[in-house]
Amino acid sequence: MSESRGAPHDRDHDPAHEELEALAASYALDALDPSETAAVEAHLATCPQCRELVDSLRESTLGLSDGLETPPPAALRDRILEAVSDESDTAPTPPTTAEEPEAPEESEGPEEHRPPRRPRRRAVLAGGFALAASALVATGLVVARPWRSQEEKDIDEVLAADDAREYTTTWRSARITAVRSPSLGSAVLKVEDLPAAPSGKDYQAWTKESEGPVSAGLVHPDDDGDSRTLLSAGSAEGAAISLEPAGGSEQPTTVLAALDYS
Repeated sequence: MSESRGAPHDRDHDPAHEELEALAASYALDALDPSETAAVEAHLATCPQCRELVDSLRESTLGLSDGLETPPPAALRDRILEAVSDESDTAPTPPTTAEEPEAPEESEGPEEHRPPRRPRRRAVLAGGFALAASALVATGLVVARPWRSQEEKDIDEVLAADDAREYTTTWRSARITAVRSPSLGSAVLKVEDLPAAPSGKDYQAWTKESEGPVSAGLVHPDDDGDSRTLLSAGSAEGAAISLEPAGGSEQPTTVLAALDYS
């Protein structure tokens, strides 16, 4: 029998695999830093077992965060990871070799003298995940994303700025709003109730400069047709959105829904 046939069975005793598997609960909670996330996603691409685990963990949180909008405290990530780590640490360290330990000889001694069975690692991880998720729900915090990205923070800063000014129009049955803060040199393009882009098309945001429209990237509304896009507004005279071929265009190819900062 060739050595390659035994490889799949050695995965449970692969330290690298178990280290990445231990991050599954934190990954499902979006509680990893970018480098950890990249490592887990690279592992998931080649490991059906861990993909199944992550999917099952994520399913357990569906609906838990509906309607919860309280901003989580800065220390929340540490508490989540500590909760998951405490549960994971209860599992004994697995053998580091591919060889299976020899089965103990049968004994007629009392049952309590037999060596304890190793806990199933998946059960341990699921327990840690459930503990962390339950703590979030109990405190009324969003489970799906424990903290916001820097762009989301910048968007909120623009919207809350003392000198923020709002400009609104209606386009394709949607409400299009630009909120500009001169002191921050930034603006936010908000869309509400925007219909899904037709097949082969994408929505694209623009800043209106003196030399003409400048692309500000694609706009991907959520299932409700809403999105928020951060724009540079240092020298911009306005903002706009258009429907473009998939992937966007260097210059608008259709009529713009434009908002002037005046």
